Amino acid sequence: MSNSWQPYVDNNLVGSGSVSEAAIYGLDGGVWAKSKDYKHEDELFNAIKEGFEKEEVIRANGLRTGKDKYFTLATSSEELHFRCGAKGLFCAKTKHMIIFAFYPDTVQPGSASKALGAVTDYLKSVDF
Repeated sequence: MSNSWQPYVDNNLVGSGSVSEAAIYGLDGGVWAKSKDYKHEDELFNAIKEGFEKEEVIRANGLRTGKDKYFTLATSSEELHFRCGAKGLFCAKTKHMIIFAFYPDTVQPGSASKALGAVTDYLKSVDF
C-alpha cells in the first residue's frame, strides 16, 4: 500500500463525511490505499473489474459483499453505482486505478458521488 494515495482516501473521500469506507486499487488488484474500516475482500475487486468490462453481467446480477446484496443502479465504462437498502457503493475507473466509495444509509447518494467525482476528475486531469 502506497502512502502517497492514502490522503485521497482519508481526506477527500472518508474525510468528506459522505463516504464511510473507501479504497483505491490498481487495475492489477493491488490495494494502493484503503480506509481503516475497509473490510471487503478481493472477490469484490474482481467483481467490480469484471463489471467495468461486462456491464450487462453486473447489471443483471448486481453485487454481493459479505452478507449484503447490492443492486446495480447505473453502469458506464467509467462509473458503477450500487444500492443495498439506503446504503450504497460508487466505483470509478481511471486509466490506472479503480476507486471504491461506500456510503452509509444516512448520506444522500449525490453527496458521495460528488466526493468521488472530485477525486476522479482530479486524477484524470493529471492523466492518472
